[in-house]
Amino acid sequence: MSAPEIRGLQKSFTRDEYTSPAIFASELETIFSKHWCYVGRADKLSHIGDRMVCNVGSESILIVRNRESQLRAYFNVCQHRGSQLCDESGSGYGAAITCPYHAWSYSLDGKLVGAIHHEKESFDRECISLKQVRVDEWQGCLFVCLDNNEVPLLKWLENMYSKPLELDKFGMAGLKSVRTTVDEAQANWKVLVENYSECLHCSVVHPEFCDLVPVFATGRTIDKDRGDWGANLADGVNSISFKQNQGLTLIPGMDDKSLFGAYVYPNMLIDVSPDSVAVTTYIPRSPTHTTVITDYLFPADMAADSSLDLNAVIDFNDLVNHQDIAVSERVQRGTASSAFKQAYHTEMEKYAMQFVKQYRQDTQTH
Repeated sequence: MSAPEIRGLQKSFTRDEYTSPAIFASELETIFSKHWCYVGRADKLSHIGDRMVCNVGSESILIVRNRESQLRAYFNVCQHRGSQLCDESGSGYGAAITCPYHAWSYSLDGKLVGAIHHEKESFDRECISLKQVRVDEWQGCLFVCLDNNEVPLLKWLENMYSKPLELDKFGMAGLKSVRTTVDEAQANWKVLVENYSECLHCSVVHPEFCDLVPVFATGRTIDKDRGDWGANLADGVNSISFKQNQGLTLIPGMDDKSLFGAYVYPNMLIDVSPDSVAVTTYIPRSPTHTTVITDYLFPADMAADSSLDLNAVIDFNDLVNHQDIAVSERVQRGTASSAFKQAYHTEMEKYAMQFVKQYRQDTQTH
């Protein structure tokens, strides 16, 4: 029996869409394996041979910077016997990619260059190389796409309903990552996205945040009198922080003290404040588990100034992050109830509705 139509409400996700392993597996295939997914900051691959291990859909992906300082991405699997090549991100010290099973080695361009105990002429090494996948960079952010038919990254971002390219003016590529936090949320990735996409919960869940950004206390995400999707900070407030007026520099392009945000489907959040940017990725692990990774970015001069208390900014944003995770986990527990069949959105949750619309387009056309 289908859920009822309720005047003034729009249907969101069903109980099964929040909890079903089969639907979760289908999402990895129809969404995360088809589109550009944000995987991390490019400054973590600043040297030749540096490597990043990330999850995209159901695949482990290895990204490296080659000797021409170009990015290359490969399926993280040796073509000999299928061993995973790298377990974690870090420096490669300019060296080849070596499999820990039989020590077959690949150049940073993916070509097989060494196989111990075998003469070079014993088999045709030219026919063996790592399987490459698409990787691209926008504003210092790395994206991977497993589908060769998807449009180029900038076209993908240009078509996004949240208009992330309008954040170009803030020069995120020139900002420096000061801290990275990793949280394990016991909630479906869609619960987290819906929570981010609305502020009806803010007055209840984020009272500290609402003190700094008054419009959030009304349930809205932007100030009505602004045409740039921004939110005004309260009088006397100049930072989303536990401390005010400590002389933090405005990031490039920040003309006044405002807050901006964008959800980049399917797994990226961007939060721009006067002095910093928080960039978050969601990594779906199961129907009830999502890894949440956030990089906190500041201008390089601020990052190098030990007299500034950047922790006051990071810790405040981390508090908001943990509040969101806690309430999302509460939702996840509730959706498992036999009494729950269907979620709904009000007209004030229009961005969450746009997310559902995009999800339906992806999952119902495959």
